Amino acid sequence: MSTGAICGVYHRGGGKADAHALEAMLAASLGQGGTERIGLDAVVFGYRSLWADAAEGGAGQAQCATGKLSIVADVRLDNREELGDAFGLARPERAGIADWELILGAYARWGADCPFHLQGDYAFAIWDCGERLLFCARDSVGARPLYYSLEPEGRFPFASDVAAVLAAPGVEDRLDDAHVVSSLWDGMPSAGSTFFRAVRSLPPGHSLSVSADAEQLRRWWRPEDAPPVRCGSDDDYAQEFLDRYRRSVRDRLRDAHPVGAHLSGGLDSSSVAVLAARELRSAGQPLHVFCWHPPPGDSIAEDEAAEYSLIESVCAQEDLQPRYHSMSAAHVLDLLRRDGARIPSHDGTLRHEALVQRSAAELGVRVILSGWGGDEVASSNGLGFYTELLRRGSLRQLLREARAQTDRPLRFAVRKAILPLVHPGAAEAVARLLRGEIPRRRKSFVHPALARGHRRPALRRTGWGTGVRRSQLAILEYGHVAQRIEDWAASGARAGVEYRYPLLDRRLLEFVLGLPAEQFRRGARSRWIMRQALRSVLPTNVLEHTDKRDPARSRPSQAAMNEALPAIMKQLAARYDPPTRASYLDMPCLLAYLQERVRNSHAGPARLFLTLSFLDWDAD
Repeated sequence: MSTGAICGVYHRGGGKADAHALEAMLAASLGQGGTERIGLDAVVFGYRSLWADAAEGGAGQAQCATGKLSIVADVRLDNREELGDAFGLARPERAGIADWELILGAYARWGADCPFHLQGDYAFAIWDCGERLLFCARDSVGARPLYYSLEPEGRFPFASDVAAVLAAPGVEDRLDDAHVVSSLWDGMPSAGSTFFRAVRSLPPGHSLSVSADAEQLRRWWRPEDAPPVRCGSDDDYAQEFLDRYRRSVRDRLRDAHPVGAHLSGGLDSSSVAVLAARELRSAGQPLHVFCWHPPPGDSIAEDEAAEYSLIESVCAQEDLQPRYHSMSAAHVLDLLRRDGARIPSHDGTLRHEALVQRSAAELGVRVILSGWGGDEVASSNGLGFYTELLRRGSLRQLLREARAQTDRPLRFAVRKAILPLVHPGAAEAVARLLRGEIPRRRKSFVHPALARGHRRPALRRTGWGTGVRRSQLAILEYGHVAQRIEDWAASGARAGVEYRYPLLDRRLLEFVLGLPAEQFRRGARSRWIMRQALRSVLPTNVLEHTDKRDPARSRPSQAAMNEALPAIMKQLAARYDPPTRASYLDMPCLLAYLQERVRNSHAGPARLFLTLSFLDWDAD
């Protein structure tokens, strides 16, 4: 595998590519290891390994029937054996072949369709000398980022990181007003955009072909194309799920680097940790476990004690040692001093994850397995199940399911099956009105004139709540999964950490997307197939736990933010000139809100952290 930062410049006008531009981009690239360069007539490629002692690079060349192919790749392939069989490679030869060489072989065989034949995490660019074409691609869920710019005249720069693209001559760092509005409103900008007008993100599951006078963006993976799955019994479904899940975890352990995993006590993180611990134990290697929670104190609330008991049960079962993390106001202030446009955290999770990254560096851990993405598809709670029963005319089954949960089945059916057909948020809105809650507008600190001039795009919720598969597809399309992956990839690369997501494996996703709706919910039991498959994996209390709240983590996090707010207010008040990006915000509203929060000792919503980070209030 080749884990590192990639970059390059294609001179589209036919002249010789600018090697000085490549050096500037490499200097801005993330990574701690050595660099590689490939200089061609119209293209230059650069690669910097993530780790200082990396043995394998990510750039190279090969000859094919149509001419020379050159590649730069950030890649970890899972289907090396299948590709070796397809290419007729003798088994003794396969171990010495780099992942990027297999990608070149796939491109030589299948051309622009090659990404569909590649399983794993990757972002790469191939220069096809015979066709005079630059072909770029990204994996199905976007585990490896790829950014580019079409604005510098005559040049096409691309890189793994926004800062590296901005370092290319001719790429302006003007902000994208529409992206700013969407990000600061709810953390969900339009797919493919970044905070900078000149820089684009190649969406997950897409490829981009660039020639001298044209660009073609193509979506090569469509989750809606996953075929239906039919097994003989519930046990058969559960066994197939578990087999694919185990393979996904095993594939992500294909190296000798120290490995860590998140552990919150939920189904997703717990199952990833247990499966990884068992795989590593069989190879004589340990698993390091990281928790976002602070160490449990002598006196904790009852709901917090229940949360810690889940973590401790997993660790006791697998003989693991949890590593807890305490958040402080100093840590919050340190994160806010980062440029929130160049190192974004759209949902605020990097407040916790930055502490994990620091611990991982101390332990020499280079790979962290995350259960992120499970709730959305693989361990879905069956959102839209009741509406799906209604849509397909299964009224008896709908009433039977409703009676299993309430003594008012008709009201339940209206709220859970009928209202979602009206609007995705109708059921929640009605429930709030019945509780006497007055609807309130979402709190935003965006300058009103900017907000009016750049109307936010409608939420991408087509199908949300109208069927299990429809909801899963809508959630994937919504984009927050890919957004967090990009945020973590950028932050992790700075700390020398690579993230891998077993529950987002394409083979597992396609299996789950093809399952019947009944595999996700039975009466009051949600996440049905996940619980059935993990009966031999997880402790009983973890397997049966249904509460998604995590007060043991969230309360200390809020307290740290509360403690940091006075220092933030002091910093803003001490400035003679407004912060760099103050013109994008309604500063009187923001300052009044901060003063109110200081008085009430309440940190406010996660988007407050994103707003302050974007403000770049500690910039010179």
